[in-house]
Amino acid sequence: MKFPILTSLIVFIVWLTVKISESKKTREESEREYWEKERAANAVRKQSLDDLAYIEFPFAYLPTEESFTSEGQNIPSSLLMLKDLAGKKIVNLNGISNTDLKLKYGTTNITILSEYDTNFITLCREGHLLSEYLFDMGRVDEAQQLSEALVHSGSDVCAQFTLLRKIYETTGKEDKVSNLIHLAENMTSSRKDAIIKTLTQVEEGAMQS
Repeated sequence: MKFPILTSLIVFIVWLTVKISESKKTREESEREYWEKERAANAVRKQSLDDLAYIEFPFAYLPTEESFTSEGQNIPSSLLMLKDLAGKKIVNLNGISNTDLKLKYGTTNITILSEYDTNFITLCREGHLLSEYLFDMGRVDEAQQLSEALVHSGSDVCAQFTLLRKIYETTGKEDKVSNLIHLAENMTSSRKDAIIKTLTQVEEGAMQS
């Protein structure tokens, strides 16, 4: 009875040893490929940035500062940060590694590219905060206009899609949720599935009710 058990144990140990060896080899190959790619990227000279997908955000959609102060309210910091972005270059580089950016545009462009991407992150973050604030204030039309501009500019803030869905439900425009799902399906963001799941669940719930 002991021999089959011993044999099975030996087979398992051999199998585990082989798997560990294969995993180590694969990891070493991946690391070698990475560093080779990184060395090649560091050797690329500065390239033109003309082919970047610059985002032309409609800053005219932003409410005026006077629309808050005239009612005795403080100007939202998110509004000031968004207005500070006007005139700056904004690019969504989500999902693109620094190595790939250096390979295409050169090492010396990394700093400026990071700035463009940071501008995009700021746009999405502060845009959501402002649109949510407008909605809570009862300025629904402005919240909708800003939210739609943000998602069409590539925002992958899940809460932004959730807010826009809420706006559509509040204003009797539930049919527009399907457009949001279609928009999310064409995203390349890692948050794509979470956004689609949220919107799909809502649409299914609306159909059942």
